[in-house]
Amino acid sequence: MSQVAPPPAAPELGEKLPATAFILAIVLGILGALGASVFILFMDSAQTWIWKDLPAAFGFTELPMWWVVLMLLIGAGVVALAWRLPGATGNSPLTGFHFDTPAINAPSILLAALGTLIFGFVLGPEAPLIIMGTTIGALLMRGRAPQLVQMGMLLGGAAAIGAIFGNPFVMAFMLLEFAALGILPSIALMPALVALGAGYVVQIGVGPWSGVGTHSLAVPGLPSYDNLTVAQLLAGLVIAVIASIVAAIARELGERVAAVAAKHRAIVLFAVALLTAALAITVTEITGVDVNMVLFSGQPAMSSLIAETSALTVVLVLVAKMLAYGMALGGGYRGGPIFPATFLGVAVGVLSALAFPDLSVTAMAATGIAATATVMLRLPFTSALLAMILLSSSGVAVAPFAIMGAVVGFAVRQTLDKLDAKRAATKEMQKT
Repeated sequence: MSQVAPPPAAPELGEKLPATAFILAIVLGILGALGASVFILFMDSAQTWIWKDLPAAFGFTELPMWWVVLMLLIGAGVVALAWRLPGATGNSPLTGFHFDTPAINAPSILLAALGTLIFGFVLGPEAPLIIMGTTIGALLMRGRAPQLVQMGMLLGGAAAIGAIFGNPFVMAFMLLEFAALGILPSIALMPALVALGAGYVVQIGVGPWSGVGTHSLAVPGLPSYDNLTVAQLLAGLVIAVIASIVAAIARELGERVAAVAAKHRAIVLFAVALLTAALAITVTEITGVDVNMVLFSGQPAMSSLIAETSALTVVLVLVAKMLAYGMALGGGYRGGPIFPATFLGVAVGVLSALAFPDLSVTAMAATGIAATATVMLRLPFTSALLAMILLSSSGVAVAPFAIMGAVVGFAVRQTLDKLDAKRAATKEMQKT
């Protein structure tokens, strides 16, 4: 399958910003963050109701395994229903983030995302949040010049995805990296920064208003790390390679599943649901861990993962999560790649510390997060910053590990891109 660049299409803004660009940035920053908060609130509430409240109402003290199968099949059905709407659920998460999706496609994409995220498939919420923001921007700027519509979509989408990080600087750094790659014009950076700032005010509040609350990817429960050693750095290099390979396997699996889904999308969609259920149930039956360790994006189960003391359990969870993640990426489901990649990176770090107790789980997790995120996003600077922010309470000594993981991850991603290019060239030759 051909590789599609992850950053958004560049708005053609010309050489000068419109006079109202910064006012527009404030308005769309506020609206984008509010829209994202509504989506997150609904998603979290629906997950709690479906996976906790409803089983309890039926009298189940423990979640029956058939419930896992049923919910994943229902989620697949919701995605299949979304195919009937305009846009047919939009672009695959393998193609990266999109800030130029037509507003008419939003209902289809958001419905598919809810079917994915609420019912337990292994993707994160960042992509549908962008759709929320870009749709708000497109509707607000409807009837204006195309350049202003593009600007509105970018500002709304940036503010919306910025809401999930609990920190505006991750998204700001991502936009800087887009600009450095030449995909986003530098003239759009200042309005985007204003939109991110306005969106963050919505989260933290101002004056007597406490805001809608912040959301964070913070990794809980890791000890501080402040004693950098050569041995830890060498081990970190090895862990970076391993974590990158894990993420590469997930991505390559996604590409191959997507190739099959292009011909048999309904069969693949429901097969992925059944296989994901089988993975979650198998790991739960063998290890006794909650099914959430395999299902969902991974963020709710992070503290349980870090507290795990069995290397075998972590291995099984890591493999199952990797496979479920890869299948969701290519199987027709809709969501983002960041949260599950973070989980995989932390899992590799936890496993390394269990196998070799002298290693710092915090340093290895920093390496793993940066490596897996880079393989998935192809943005090494953003991924290194992401790892640092996630582990900000652990000390600045993790910075070399984050950078090392990002560099190794980028090298692995380049290799994957070359393989994609060769596959695309081979297909073209076969057609001719």
